[in-house]
Amino acid sequence: MNILIADDEMSMRYDLKFAVERVAASDDNVFFFAQDYDTAVEQINNNKIDIAFLDINMPGKTGLELAQTIKSLDSDINIIMVTAHRKYALDALRLYVSAYLLKPVDDNELREALANLRKPVSQTQPDSKKLDVKFFGNFEVFVDGKTVRFSRQKGKELLAYLVCLKGASATRGEICANLFEENNEKKSFEHLKKAVQSLKKDLSKYKLEEVLVHSRNAYSVNTDLIACDYYDYLERKPEAQNSYRGEFINQYSWAETYVYPLEVYR
Repeated sequence: MNILIADDEMSMRYDLKFAVERVAASDDNVFFFAQDYDTAVEQINNNKIDIAFLDINMPGKTGLELAQTIKSLDSDINIIMVTAHRKYALDALRLYVSAYLLKPVDDNELREALANLRKPVSQTQPDSKKLDVKFFGNFEVFVDGKTVRFSRQKGKELLAYLVCLKGASATRGEICANLFEENNEKKSFEHLKKAVQSLKKDLSKYKLEEVLVHSRNAYSVNTDLIACDYYDYLERKPEAQNSYRGEFINQYSWAETYVYPLEVYR
C-alpha cells in the first residue's frame, strides 16, 4: 500500500507510521509524509496514494479542506481523519471518509479502520493493470480509467513514439532524430536522458515501470502491459475499426508517417 501521512508534527507522523507497521506489516507498504496542505497535494500529484491519514488541525488549510481536495484529485484514495478532538467528527463523516481516529491512535481501532476501507486496496490495484493508450485523435494515456499525468511533455512524447513501434527497439540516435530538434548530439542525448527519467518516474506512480524496456543504447516498450486502439485496429478488431476517423496522434508531426498504412487498412 502507498500511504500518505499528513500532520504538522513530525513525532505524530512517525508515531502513526510505526502504528501502521505494527498492525499491517507488509514489505509492500510505502510511506509518504506531508507537514501541510500544499506538501500533501504535491505528494498526491506525484505519487499513487491508496490511503491518506490526515490531521485536522494543520497550519493554513485544515485537514478537512485537504480531504475535499483529495476527493477532487482522486476519489479512490481512502481518507482516514486523525485528530485529538471529537468535535470535527460530524464534518469528517459528511465527507464520507473511511474512518475517524482520535489521538493517540489505538492499535485496535487502527486495525479495524484498515480492515474496513471504503475502497479496498486489493480492488483498486488489480494484477492485470495495463496502460490504456489512445492514438486516434490526440495521444492520451489512462490507467484504471484515469488520465495519466506526465511530469514532462517529452516523456509523454517518448512513450507515444515507442508504443508506435509495437515493441521494436529504437536507438538513442533514432529517438533523438525524431523527437528533438537539437543539432548538437550531446544536448539531444541530455534531453533524452531527462525524458527517460521523467517517464520512468511517471510510470512508477502506477506500478507500471516495466512498460519501458532499456537494453544497451536502445529503448522499447513491453506490449503485454499496453492496451492500444492502434494495435486493435491493426488486428482488425471491430470497435477499433469504427473508432478511427482519419486522425492519428495529432500533436506530433512525426506521427504523420503512420497515417498512410492506417488508411490502407480502412
